[in-house]
Amino acid sequence: MRIISVLLLAATTCGALTVDIPPLDTERPADGEASVDVAIAPKVHEHLREVRIELTLHATVSNNVQIAFGLDTLPADGALAAEETAFILGWDSGAWFLRPAGLRERFEFAPADAETSRTRTLRFSMLVDARGAPITLTYAEDGGSFVLPSLAIPPFPPWLRPDAWNMLRVTSRGRDLATEDIDVRFLPDLTIIILR
Repeated sequence: MRIISVLLLAATTCGALTVDIPPLDTERPADGEASVDVAIAPKVHEHLREVRIELTLHATVSNNVQIAFGLDTLPADGALAAEETAFILGWDSGAWFLRPAGLRERFEFAPADAETSRTRTLRFSMLVDARGAPITLTYAEDGGSFVLPSLAIPPFPPWLRPDAWNMLRVTSRGRDLATEDIDVRFLPDLTIIILR
């Protein structure tokens, strides 16, 4: 007799691939902007189940921290250009925002206390199916979930497919230092089927 045991292991316990993001320069140029480009290893797309982004910063009405995801191809020079960007997620002068490819649209959510300067944490989670297509998308600030008004999902747009990203770019700007801390994880499907 065969007994099929399906063990669902929490993806956070092992197998997660974290993108190592070096800290931005604390000494900023006159325009207050600093950025860093980081490659996303191809292996993160293998058996991918969830993309999890956590952004913590000292948020004010005059600073901006954003994470851009995309495909470095025009040419592949280790830097993510605007025309290579799939989407941008982050904080901008009092609101969490998302800008899709083309950068013509902007979807945002302003917390009730948006004008209060304080440490805030954004948690972004996207589950994908076996083909790499998104199936759920959630946002939360400090544990409380929110939605981006007028961003109609589903259906999921092609720019939200993780298998089309090989680079991310973190940018911080503004006169108020954000002291940002960013964690980007690609979590694999750790479903194990044991036949006995």
